[in-house]
Amino acid sequence: VASQPTVVGGRIFVGTLRGQVYSLDANTGCLYWTIKNPTGIRTAISVVPFPGTGATKYVAYFGDLSATVHAVDARTGAEVWQTKVETHPIARVTGSPKFHDGRLYVPVTSLEEASGADARYECCTFRGNLVALNATTGKQIWKTYTILEKPKPIWKNKGGVQQYGPAGASIWSSPTLDVEAGKIYVTTGDNYSDPATKTSDAIVAFDMKTGKLLWSEQFLANDAWNVACDSADESNC
Repeated sequence: VASQPTVVGGRIFVGTLRGQVYSLDANTGCLYWTIKNPTGIRTAISVVPFPGTGATKYVAYFGDLSATVHAVDARTGAEVWQTKVETHPIARVTGSPKFHDGRLYVPVTSLEEASGADARYECCTFRGNLVALNATTGKQIWKTYTILEKPKPIWKNKGGVQQYGPAGASIWSSPTLDVEAGKIYVTTGDNYSDPATKTSDAIVAFDMKTGKLLWSEQFLANDAWNVACDSADESNC
């Protein structure tokens, strides 16, 4: 288990890196239900009243290591919907989705900086992003990248493999919602490749309604790094 348990209505909800999701009795540990997801789960599970049901039905939301967000019936575990929020092959959701006013806000990250250790890999093209979904249907409302510039060819390594940038500034943790101000705050990680950007290793604010990137405050500049930098073959560093 790599995620925190959630306790709601006398039940414990928790996911595992093997893809199981459990609903347990908080007093006895007895199992209410379990489901098997195709990929692992690192997010905590957000359990809220299903929009439009007047708290007669509760739904459990979680993201997985294939960058897919799931909604299941909290009472039975039955699927309500699922939505893939990012098509990059190494993308994932590790920060817990946050719910407010009929929307689900999902942070997206990836392990592409690890792929950079392979000198044959064209590093890197993933950009961290924040996605707003309709909590009832799973339909995307908006999606905003932490790096507004699209990756482009920058240089070639000694083996002639094309390298791209800017990339990275992933969102690993759950976003913070400032409901009164109508803003969402996230923290970002490092850049995976050159050039470094001002939105890596930063706190970034988004407009809750539109997804517009409002401002960024950086705490470590010029942090462009991938695993090749600590490997015997530094071709992609």
